[in-house]
Amino acid sequence: MNTLPRQGAPSAGNAPNLSRRAQVVRAPARRPGADLTDRYVARPSQTRPRVLIVTPQPFYEDRGTPIAVRYVASALGALNVDVHLLAFPVGRDIGMKNVTIHRCANALGIKQVPIGFSLRKLALDGGLWRSFSRLLAYRRFDVVHAVEEAAYMASVLCPPLAQRFIYDMASAIPTELMRNSAVKSALLRTPLEAVQRRVMHNASHIICSAGLASYVRAQAADARVDEWQYPALPSAVSTHDLNSLRSELKIHPGQHVLLYTGSFAGYQGLDLLLAAFARVSKQFPELVLVCVGASESDQARWSMAPDRQFDGSVRIVSRRPRSQMPLYMELADVLLLPRVGCQNVPLKLYDYMAAGKPIVATRQPGANRLLNEHRAFLCDATAESLADAIVRARSHPAQAAWIASQAMRYAEQHFGWRSFVEFVRHIYLQVIPPGE
Repeated sequence: MNTLPRQGAPSAGNAPNLSRRAQVVRAPARRPGADLTDRYVARPSQTRPRVLIVTPQPFYEDRGTPIAVRYVASALGALNVDVHLLAFPVGRDIGMKNVTIHRCANALGIKQVPIGFSLRKLALDGGLWRSFSRLLAYRRFDVVHAVEEAAYMASVLCPPLAQRFIYDMASAIPTELMRNSAVKSALLRTPLEAVQRRVMHNASHIICSAGLASYVRAQAADARVDEWQYPALPSAVSTHDLNSLRSELKIHPGQHVLLYTGSFAGYQGLDLLLAAFARVSKQFPELVLVCVGASESDQARWSMAPDRQFDGSVRIVSRRPRSQMPLYMELADVLLLPRVGCQNVPLKLYDYMAAGKPIVATRQPGANRLLNEHRAFLCDATAESLADAIVRARSHPAQAAWIASQAMRYAEQHFGWRSFVEFVRHIYLQVIPPGE
């Protein structure tokens, strides 16, 4: 196999935290404001580790998996790793320290990839496979970080090359495919799970969404597995911007906002939410439901019916840049998470908890890892139970404020950027131990 020579040694002032050969020692006490990389010092003779992240997603787009991949790539870059990121030829380029973006071919000229299974995604997966195999043929990587179905590719391509890979498991693919009517079949589940177990067995490590570790262990008892806890989005918002948004959405003084953010996919529970709001709005006519994240097709489906049914008390808002989400959350009086049948934790929950606003959420295996009765108004996935939880949040402001403060305190303790970088470093040092 043709390989490129490893990169030259960095200076001590630019020393990486992940080392294959260097002896890593504690640095002196970190000065206030210093970068996390100052916490470790490596000998100058060391070479930089190289990691390939393979993600079968548009990159970059403001939606779940691409956001998570950006976090991981940025954390590795902060650890002075030479990161190569292979993604679909869809999305926008962004600058990240120590990160080089590669894109697979796009013979069909695809310009957009919907969330979930689709023929467009399948076509691009073929191009991703070819680009993935070429990168492995011409470069040597210390670790391949394979996201979602890219781990299935890695399970085939990496073992013959003695190439280690991490399986980044955002969701259980057999379970997700069973939700899709185009491929839904009980006959498919058993072989899909058998293939998934093989992938888990071949992986050096599995990092999954919070709530999926028990599923992984049930499928592969000897797997080395950890669960992600992502950082929360900073939430500083100006009064001017907030007032402008209220005016734009025609939210009048005395009205109160229930906010949902995210995609309008079926598992997000928007139908359930509208049914619950129909009950709540009769008791609290001053409430306005704002749903942010609609695609063009979503808007065509949702915009008219809710307005007719709720006399203009529902706002359907198109997708917005993630940088605007703190503004929308500051607008809200209550944050809503009405998901149905989901095992993983959505990224927005980390931001919700850090926002300092009361959360109303359906009980789900993933979200239950972060939420309890002290951090959210929890309910069953029924319109009646969801409506009751919203009523409790609005009827007991002191309890709502206390619950919001408990969620925010938990977020401050667990969802910081430095904690996330340390978590990534810890995972990678298990896969590439120092002194190897």
